[in-house]
Amino acid sequence: MPNIHVLRTELDRTISGLRESVRDKGVVPTARRVAAVAAGQVAFPMTRVVRRDERFGFLGEELPYTFLRYNNAFLNERAVEISIARWFLSHRRGRVLEVGNVLAHYGFRAHAVVDKYEVVPGVLNADVVDYRPAEPFDSVVAISTLEHVGWDESPREPDKVFRAIENVRNCAAPEGRVLVTMPIGHNQALDAGLRDGRVAFPRESWLVRDSRRNEWRETTADEALTKRYGHPYTGANGLYVGMVL
Repeated sequence: MPNIHVLRTELDRTISGLRESVRDKGVVPTARRVAAVAAGQVAFPMTRVVRRDERFGFLGEELPYTFLRYNNAFLNERAVEISIARWFLSHRRGRVLEVGNVLAHYGFRAHAVVDKYEVVPGVLNADVVDYRPAEPFDSVVAISTLEHVGWDESPREPDKVFRAIENVRNCAAPEGRVLVTMPIGHNQALDAGLRDGRVAFPRESWLVRDSRRNEWRETTADEALTKRYGHPYTGANGLYVGMVL
């Protein structure tokens, strides 16, 4: 169960998100979104039962969706991201660094967590581009975090995300493993880097959301990079997964 610090952080994030939605989209669209989320929360117990055996394809395997209430994980890209992270961490992992405090909310605590903005016990508030570990990690994970670097900061620095990605890889030991997931359509500079090959990992997967039921499938980079963030479905409609295995 999340502690009081986590709950307070989530409440602050929700309030901030609603304010931004009202500012950017207006009261009526925001109210419709809130109503849709509320309806989904009411339907969550049935959704979890009905869809508990459903799977999505990933690198030749069939992974179960993650259906959890926290952060509406059953309604957005977290349903596949958390499953992919669990798959990644079920293999050789050793000492784990997480960039962005995400997995603690879903039952996994890394050996070290770096998050510039989330002020909770056990999290180092440092900028990922400046972070230098005392010794490299065996596994490094960043779940839907790097797309915010430089883009959702003031002043905006579009190229900062590329330095962040490079440093995440540098935090891993020479034989270490890395997993990053990044939504398509949130950060235009990042999308351009994915298109022109400036961002590339030895193993990659591209996923798209196909339905209001939050069903996902693997696809090509070309298709994934056409997807818009927040349309037609809430959150990511396309997802990039980069790995060093």
